[in-house]
Amino acid sequence: MPRPGSAVARVKRTLTQRNFTLGELKEDFLEGDDLEARQQAMRSGLNTRITTARSVKARGGTRWRRTLGTANDVVEIRPGPGLIFGLIVNNTSLDIIDENADIVHSEASVPWSDATSVWIEPFREQTVIGGPWGLYILTYGSGLWSFDPFAYELAAGGEKAQPYWAFIKDATIQPSAQTGYVTITASLPIWSVEYVGQRIRYGQREIDITDYVSPTVIKGNVISRLPPTYNITVTDGTNFRVGDAVIGNDTNYQGLIVAIATNVLTVVTSEFYDGPDVGEDLSSPSGSSAVTVKTLMSPAASPVWDEPLMSPIRGYPGAGSSVAGRLILVDFPEVPDLVACSSTRYITDFSVGARDDDAITRQVGDNAPRFLHVVNAGDVLLFSDRGLYYVPVRDNGILSPSTFNAVRFDTRASSSIRPVQVEDGVVFVEASGETISAALLDGNIYLKWSVRPISNNHSHLIRTPRKLCGPSLFAEAPEKYLHVVNSDGTVATISWFSDFQQEGVGFVPWETQGSYVSVSPIFGGYWHIVDRTINGTTYRFLEEQDDTSFLDCSVYAASQEMLDVNLDTLQVNGADLIVVTPGATPFAGETVHVYGAGFYGGTTTVDGAGEVVDNGSVTEDSEVGFHFDSIVSPFPVEMIESPRAGMLQARLIRVSVSLLGTVTFQCRTNNTTRTIEGYGVGDDLSAAPPEKTAVYRFSVFGNRDHPEVEFIKHQPGPFHVLAITQEVQA
Repeated sequence: MPRPGSAVARVKRTLTQRNFTLGELKEDFLEGDDLEARQQAMRSGLNTRITTARSVKARGGTRWRRTLGTANDVVEIRPGPGLIFGLIVNNTSLDIIDENADIVHSEASVPWSDATSVWIEPFREQTVIGGPWGLYILTYGSGLWSFDPFAYELAAGGEKAQPYWAFIKDATIQPSAQTGYVTITASLPIWSVEYVGQRIRYGQREIDITDYVSPTVIKGNVISRLPPTYNITVTDGTNFRVGDAVIGNDTNYQGLIVAIATNVLTVVTSEFYDGPDVGEDLSSPSGSSAVTVKTLMSPAASPVWDEPLMSPIRGYPGAGSSVAGRLILVDFPEVPDLVACSSTRYITDFSVGARDDDAITRQVGDNAPRFLHVVNAGDVLLFSDRGLYYVPVRDNGILSPSTFNAVRFDTRASSSIRPVQVEDGVVFVEASGETISAALLDGNIYLKWSVRPISNNHSHLIRTPRKLCGPSLFAEAPEKYLHVVNSDGTVATISWFSDFQQEGVGFVPWETQGSYVSVSPIFGGYWHIVDRTINGTTYRFLEEQDDTSFLDCSVYAASQEMLDVNLDTLQVNGADLIVVTPGATPFAGETVHVYGAGFYGGTTTVDGAGEVVDNGSVTEDSEVGFHFDSIVSPFPVEMIESPRAGMLQARLIRVSVSLLGTVTFQCRTNNTTRTIEGYGVGDDLSAAPPEKTAVYRFSVFGNRDHPEVEFIKHQPGPFHVLAITQEVQA
């Protein structure tokens, strides 16, 4: 209470923060004392994670599993009940690992030379692997793996059930005969030697190209009889024009007029190869006339021809997905707005038609967008450089040629980074490369798709991202995380609660000794690919995130005596323990930290042979690896409200932190750092330092603008912040 006669009453406030849902906000919020968002966030949250209780906890460490070559991703595949594998794509090979990171199969001959161009879509026992070099299928059966080029199913007459497209619309082609080995002459110089080995179609019938002669002439074998050409004489030719489609009223004969000489129509047949009946009416869009004579001719030059949609000539799709048993392909180099869906019969069957189970090949969208990604999110979501589209599947339950309809629901463009599916929608990187957004189903009664940016308040953590990873939908842990891998080797880890509302998504930064390449949701958890510099040389490691580990890239180390015995495995507390034999550690020549059984053993070295040098604290259950700091820093309270004087400038005089199961930590306030040691008065020094659940209070010295408060995990061990209290005075 103020003294009688005092002019201004001194005001004190104690403010406690127990909710850290929004993670680390950008510094723009430093003056935003009145903003609700700041009350649920941190000024800094390095190497932490948000729990389901909204508290903040140090992230788990990682355990080294194996050294990689040029891999930049590991993808989980489940080819059968109870079977889980990781697919590692290297620049020159393909490796399949089990949950122990042991290679169970390897393909040394692959069609790519750059792993970054590869996309993968699992289909149970079949996994489609694609890129600019083509499509392949990895197949698992009876314990055996095979890796083969994408082979289309056979259609009627021995033709291929592959998708075709008319890329060159201003040229005609003319086969020399309907059957056998034929010469195909083009009206323009369109052929190249790359056509050899491909199939083209003349009037929907295939020719297998075997020889290149010139830019206007190629040769090949007819697969099934080509459509005939007829000279059809009608009683009156004035109602017909070149380019008209005609139909016989009785026989349903159909064809295309390619030439007219008075009353004689040269027609390339498309339906009913026997031709029209003499006497029946032949109709065109302008009128009809009776047929008086029909004469079978050699195949005429026709504009009705096409070639494979996917080939070395026209390129291959850049992305794929699956829905309702169909393989969906997008990002075709020469037809960017095309979506191709396989039939529901086989993913290798692209025979188009009107039946519900037939394949679909269709251009969609406004102003020819380039569809960069396709994701099955209940509906089919298409991400393009000119907006986002969805193809309804959720309501009618099927995707068929008659129901296929792409609807644009947002004009924002997507980047080339592949989106990832979450439980409530799909998260993607916008074309700017600096904004993370989510496509979500929204609405109380009628659900519709909408887009919501989720990184606006955390933009400083998004640094030219190169990959989105996660979440692990099969993880046992209640928390689900999504990781944004930045080009500078850092990671922004995203957590959320119930949905992706702007006020419920948090971002925190992760760093490590080295650079993150990828974070992959496999085997019910998260596995990291990290580039680390070891004794002057950069290595790429595969590491498993482990919340029971307190070091990065850690391995178990045995004592010097045990190393000398050179054991392979032993049991500790009933579990297999990996014993690192000389030369097996991944960090020969480095200084590493030691932690085991609750004890922090300081640092030790690994000699050039990879042998851990015993510093007196190495035991059979010690892990050695790289330490990482974890930091929790609240926004300072600098303004408080007085009922008499309104808003007043406040001075931070004391902070306290409530910790759960924490051994040791540091508190830094402005330029003062204080350390809470692992042991206290009366503790048994022969036992591991106790994990403490307590509240610690620290005075804040100095009066500065925007005082700094940090709680730091400065050495390996558990660290869990439940609440932070700030005492201020005005």
